[in-house]
Order: sequence, then C-alpha cells, then structure tokens
Amino acid sequence: MVMNINSKLKELEPNYIRHVLAKSQEIEGSINLTIGEPDLKTARIVLEKSAKYMLETQLCYSPLGGVVEFREEIAKFYNNQYGSSYDRDNVLVTVGSTEGISTALRGILNPEDEVIVVKPAYPLYGGLITLSGAKIVYVDSTENGYKVSADILEGAITPKTKAIILNYPSNPCGTILSEEEVEKISRLAVEKDIYLISDEIYSELIFSGNKFYSPAAVKEVRDNLIVVNGFSKSHSMTGWRVGYILANKTLRNHLLKISQYTISTPSTLSQYGGLVALKEDINLEDNLRKYEERALYIYNLLKKIGFEVVKPEGTFYVLADYSKLSSLNSLDFSMKLLEDTGVAVVPGKSFGVENCIRISCTQELEVLEEAGKKLEEYFKG
Repeated sequence: MVMNINSKLKELEPNYIRHVLAKSQEIEGSINLTIGEPDLKTARIVLEKSAKYMLETQLCYSPLGGVVEFREEIAKFYNNQYGSSYDRDNVLVTVGSTEGISTALRGILNPEDEVIVVKPAYPLYGGLITLSGAKIVYVDSTENGYKVSADILEGAITPKTKAIILNYPSNPCGTILSEEEVEKISRLAVEKDIYLISDEIYSELIFSGNKFYSPAAVKEVRDNLIVVNGFSKSHSMTGWRVGYILANKTLRNHLLKISQYTISTPSTLSQYGGLVALKEDINLEDNLRKYEERALYIYNLLKKIGFEVVKPEGTFYVLADYSKLSSLNSLDFSMKLLEDTGVAVVPGKSFGVENCIRISCTQELEVLEEAGKKLEEYFKG
C-alpha cells in the first residue's frame, strides 16, 4: 500500500535529543544529561491535595478553556509578577506548554506566512511551523551573546511575517533579555502589527543576580502578545501535562475553538494540581539553588576543559562550543562522546547550531561530578 500522508511530515527532521537518549539507554552505566526533565520532586502538598480531591470528587470534564478558578489564579499570578492586567477570560488552559505553542501557531498561521525564530531554537517551533505550511525564518543570536535584539529581528521582518517567537530564559542557552530589549522588541511587534509569542516555561528558574522580564509587562503589546507557560519545569510537574496561554480575549476565544476540537478539555485533576501549585505558598528556592549550583559546576568544568561556554542566567541547561576541541559535527561529536565516555549530551544540531552541545543539569550534583570526571579524563588524554 502506498502511504498517502501529509507531505509536510517528510520535511521534519528526527528528534536528535531522543536519538542520543535512545542510544545511551543501550550503554550500561551511561549518564543521561539529555532530557530537560526535572529530577526534583513535585511539592508534597500538590500531591496530597490532588490525591484527596481525586478520592473525594467525581472527575468530570472541565469547562471548555479550563477551570474558572484556575484561570483566575493564573491571571492573578501574572498580574502580581509583571504588573499586567489579565483576567480569567484572557486565559486558555492547555495540555502542557507544548500544546499551548501548537494551539497558538495553528490559530494564527496561514500557508506561506513567515515566523521568525531565534537560533539556537527549541526544535518544537520549527516542526510545528512546518506542519502548518508556514515558513520558518531563522535569525542567529550566537554573535550577540545568544541574546536576540530588536535590530536583528527587524532585519528579518517582511510583509509576510506573521509572528516572532521568543524563548527566554532560553533553551538551550539559559540566557535572559534585558528589560530595555524586551520593551524594544514588544514595540517592534506593535509597529509591524505582528504577533509576539513569548514561551516563558523557564521564567521561574532564574539564577542569583538576574531578573526575567516578560513582554506581559509592556502595556502597548497586549493585543499582539501570546504568552505560553506551564508547570512542568518550575514545579516539577512534567507528567501532569498542564500549561496555559495568555492572549487578548478575541484571539483567546478563537484559540478555544482549536482546543475544543483537539483535546476537548484538559485533565481536571491536572488543573487542580496546578491550582494548588499557585495558591499554596510553595518554596521553590531550594530547587532553584540546586539547579544553579549544578549549572555553575558544569559551566566551570567545561570552561576548564577548553569549551567556550555561555554562562547560564536561568533554566537548568548549559550550552558549550567545542570547536577548539574537535572538528566533528555536533551529532557525531555527541555520539563519540557517548561511546567513549558513557556521557549522553544533546547535539547543537537539535537547536539549529553546530559545534555545540547542550547539557541538562537535571541529575544530582554527585552524578554530574561523576560525568565531569569522565569528561576531564577523556579530554586530557
């Protein structure tokens, strides 16, 4: 039988993160530093209250768009954090931030539209834009300290540009934009009458001495802004699959149609867990300090070995340039590193850049130190 499939699927590249992970699982004793999944536990109060709710409540479909009280708490959270003026009707609850990004892109894109994506780029964006029939326009931030600027973005805008995607704190770099640059980019989106999609899934993972600035704080961009966020990284709730979109009310109601025909409604239990996470006074500082300690350990180690390393300002990732150590492409370099040391890292190819690897610091410090010893010995030899 000849498979008649969506022709856009043939344009999608494989997920190299999963590729390296799968190979590492074939090697006994390997150390997995690939997947960005927090190893730290979900707060016990979230687990206990959610379990109690499940035992005492019949879990039914939630209202379309999400549980009202949950949407109210999300709006309140953003207003408290960034001085925005959202209410529950600006909020659409999603199945994680991944579905949020998918719904946002499907909601605004027509074939032949262009979307500006900043390299290094989380691979999800390119795949979803390709499937929509729109065109990806990459801009490179590597020569600007892995931080895009309004000037760089403006040079890529054409009459076909529909949206810019920002991802700060950045995966894979951990970099953050300044308040001034966020304001400039926000005003650029308004001036050019295009959407600004801000993927803020790491916004709560900010290291000491740094501050995250959301475009949600810029009043002028409100109608052009789509914020995507969730609980996977900040609250170690990856398996709960709960996230959200913040958008102007007209757009939010159009996106609700996509949600309705795609997922019907998100999990009621997961939404309750997210509600508990927002309403309870959960101390995330201990987790954050652990991520920072780990990331700085890896940052200093790789610098010592001879990598050129971006100092992360947030997230739990470290991006490192190995071009002074090897001429291999990033996939071959990552695979050789895995075969020779048992340490699994992500090739920069996954993010649209070469000569780089990303290390995910979602293992205990002792495990990272073990990986560090293996890497030091390998490159000394």
